[in-house]
Order: sequence, then C-alpha cells, then structure tokens
Amino acid sequence: MNVNLLLICALIIFAFIILRIYFLFLLNTEEKEPVELTVDDVLERAQQLYNNGLHLELQRFLKNELTKKFNSLELRKLLIRSYIDTGNTKFAAMHLEAVLKIDPTDMDAKEELGKIYLEDGNKRKALNVYEDIYKNNPTDIVAIKNLAQLYRDISNPEKAIKMYKLLLEAEDDNNEIAKLKHTIAQLYLLDGFIDDALKTYEEIAQITPDDTDVINIIAELAYKKNDWVKCLECYEKLGKVKGENIELLEKIALMHFNIKQWDEALISYRKLIDLEGSQSTNYLHYQNRYCEILIHKGQTQEAIEILTNLISDFPNEDSLAYTLAQAYVSLGEYEKAVDMYENLINNLPPEQTEILRNYISRIISTWAMDLFNQGEYNKAFDKFMEGLKYNEDNAEIYYKLGRCNCEIKSYQDAIGHFKRAISISPQESKYYFGLGYAYDEIGDIKNSKTAFFDAISINPLDIKSRKAYAIALTKELEYANAVEQFLEILKSTPDDADTMYNLALAYELIGEKDLAIQYYKKALASQPEHEEAKYNLELLTNELAQQF
Repeated sequence: MNVNLLLICALIIFAFIILRIYFLFLLNTEEKEPVELTVDDVLERAQQLYNNGLHLELQRFLKNELTKKFNSLELRKLLIRSYIDTGNTKFAAMHLEAVLKIDPTDMDAKEELGKIYLEDGNKRKALNVYEDIYKNNPTDIVAIKNLAQLYRDISNPEKAIKMYKLLLEAEDDNNEIAKLKHTIAQLYLLDGFIDDALKTYEEIAQITPDDTDVINIIAELAYKKNDWVKCLECYEKLGKVKGENIELLEKIALMHFNIKQWDEALISYRKLIDLEGSQSTNYLHYQNRYCEILIHKGQTQEAIEILTNLISDFPNEDSLAYTLAQAYVSLGEYEKAVDMYENLINNLPPEQTEILRNYISRIISTWAMDLFNQGEYNKAFDKFMEGLKYNEDNAEIYYKLGRCNCEIKSYQDAIGHFKRAISISPQESKYYFGLGYAYDEIGDIKNSKTAFFDAISINPLDIKSRKAYAIALTKELEYANAVEQFLEILKSTPDDADTMYNLALAYELIGEKDLAIQYYKKALASQPEHEEAKYNLELLTNELAQQF
C-alpha cells in the first residue's frame, strides 16, 4: 500500500516536471520577426555567390531581394553581370532598362544596353540607344561607329555618311581612311549622288594610287557621266599598272574617238587591227571605226577606198555601207549617199528602217541648204519637199524652209513653216526665234515680241533671242522692261558694245540721262568705232551742256 502510494506520488511529480519543461519550451520558441538584410549584406553574399560561379543561386537570391530593394543599382548591376555571363541577354536588357529608369544619365548602362540590342539584332532599339548616347556625347567614337553601321543597315545613307565623316575626322591611319572613304562613296552611290561618289573615289586613289579596283570604279562612274577625258586617264593608268591588253586598248581607242582626238584614235585602232587580225570578230568594227576617223580627219578618199575594198569582201556588212554613205555626205556627194542608204533600207527590220528614213531626210535637208546657198532656190525647195517624203515630221526641214523663205523675203510662207516646226518640236527655242524674226520683218512687233519671249522661256541662255526680245520691248515703248533684259544680257556678255548702246538708248528714253551717258561711254570703250554710240553720246552731252 505504501509502495503504491509512493509510486503514484512519483508519477505525479514526473508529470508536473514534464509539463513545466513543455511550457518553458513553448515560451522560448515563441515566433520572432525575421531580421531584414541590409544592402551591404545582400551585396556581400551575392558577390560571394558570383565569385563562386553559383549564378542560378545568385539570380534567385537577387531577384527576391530586388522586390524589396528595387532602386538598388549595385544589386541590379551585379545581377546584370550574371545574366550576361550566362548568356541570358534578354533578362540583362530588361534590368538595364530598369537601371536607366532609375538613372537616365548612366552612360555605361546605355552602352551595355546598346551592345546587347546590336548582338540580338534589334537594330531599331539599338539605334534609339546610340542616338541618345551621341546626343549627350557627340565625341563618343563607339556610338558614332555603331550609328554609322546602323544607319547604313536601315538604308539611311544621308545620316550614315554624316557619321562616317565624323569617324574620318578622328582617324589618322591611311588604310582605315581609305576604307571609310570607300564606304562613304558606296553610300553616295546608294543615295544617287554620282558626283560626290566620284570625288570620294578620286580621294581614295590619291591614298592608294595603284589600287586597280578603285581606278576601275572611277572609270565606270566617269563613263556614266560621259566624262571621256577622265575615262581615258583611268584606262591609261590601268595600262601602266597592269599592262596593256586588247580590252583595255579598245577602251582607250574609244575614248580618243569620243573626245575627237583623231590622230591618237587612228593610232589606237590601227594597233587593234594589227593585233586582232582579219579573223577576229571585231576586225570589221575596228576597220569601220578607222574609216570614220579618216573621214573626220578629212582623209575621205582614203576612207572610201578602204571601205569599197572591205564591202567587196564582206557585201552583207551593212555598217560598212553606212560609213561609206557618210563619206559621200562629207564630200557633198549627196546623191550617192542617198542611193546607198536607200539600198540599206531593203535589208533592215521596220524599226531600223524608220531610223534610216529619218537620217536620209536630214541628209536631203542639208543637200537642199547647199543648193539654196548656191542660189538654186527652186531646186532647193524641191529637195526640201523630197526630204519630207522620207519624214513628214522633220521639224528641222520646216525650220530651214522658214529660213530660206526669209532670205527671199517670203515672210508669210516663213511664218507658216516656223509654226509647223514648233508644232512638231515645241521645246526648240531657235524655231521661236525664226518665227519672231519673220514677224518683225513684216512689222508685227506684238507677235514678234511674244515669239522671242517664248524662245527665252524655253532657253534662258539664248542670248540672241533675249537681245531680239529686248529690242522688241523698246519698239513697243516698254523701256523699263527693255532695260532689265539688256542688263541680263550683259551678265553673260559684259563687253557687248551693241547691247550697251541699246541699254544706253533705253535709259535715255526713260529720262535716266546720266546712266545713258555712262553706257554710251562703255560701248565706246569696248568698240571705239561704234558710230551710233559716238553720235548719241555727243548729242546727249551737248543737250545737257545747254541746260546749264
């Protein structure tokens, strides 16, 4: 009984002790608020993770911390470095954009972001970033270089050229300068500025004078501009650098021909004929061109002899007959020329036949003018009519008919012919001048003034028409307008005594007597024997003397 009681008491005491320990445990394990890490603490731990190459743990850790420390640039930049190191440029760009929202002046972040955009092929975003960098720092070479390439990639040659020129200013290595200029020249071509491209390639040629590729490009551009002299210069330079060959000799010969250096052209084509031989496919072309040059040099009989022999060997070669006809034209043997061209017509397709008929029409027109100048007026007019049979829309024939009718004072017929020429070719100023002249001869000043005005409207540099217009204004008593026209003429022909005389006369008629005297004197200084100027100056000087 005592034993049981003692056991019960022991159990009660033990239970009490257990309960006490439990409650103490509960008291000691009461929940506490977590302690927040400082930026320095986070940065220290993150740096350790970064140094140990634990990028995934670092990225999870920093993403979590940045939700509480959004504006911490140090943490965000370390996270960016981690993303870049692991090739996750998409997230790196996202955090760089966040950095720039916090600090828009952070140039390092902008440059890194621009670099990422470039590498990812996001050219538009890269362009915006580098434009912003350049705006804040116009001397930033990296930004300028990237902008140059970006503008080039998006086909904005004008802005690309500007950037490449800035790179040129900062470059002192000749090889790099040549490369930059080459790129600029290509951009000029892309933008359609052939002159600027040509000038730039010529600058490159000064840096690398033996660069045959550049010389070839200059030649090609000069050819597009019909600058035969520059082409010849390039081809001759290529010959010195690379040595002569048939293709190059042919180009040199053509350039001599185009710039009418007949002696040099003759030598070049003779050389080609000798090198190629009669079996060459180009043999007849060279011989034909050789004969053309002889004709230009006045050695027409020699050309005729060569052509006649060639035609007997190659009767189906129409180009030889064409050149022979030209030789007859140059000798004034128009009938032979026309006969040859008519024979050629039978062998040509319709589109070429029309061209040749027009050419025959022009030859007959020249024939008619020769007859007219020899005083054989009836034969001349018959020939003009014959020329119109080959081409009834030959404006030049109607113009020449008008001129011929003016010579024989048949002005009404001349007016009709000039009007017909104008209806066919309304943009030819000399046709209006002819019409104005015919009207002036019959005293119709109003219509002559209109015709002369139309002539200078089409061609403001037509001095002959402008003079006639100014004189017509004087006849119409429009002296002030006439003065303007005479002054305009003197800009182009400052020593024209007749124009200075007419200007002085117009000034006198509007009462500007001092100016009139000034220009009478100028006319006499230019042409001391100008009788009208001398006479008018004396009269005006005496008149003014009597007033005093």
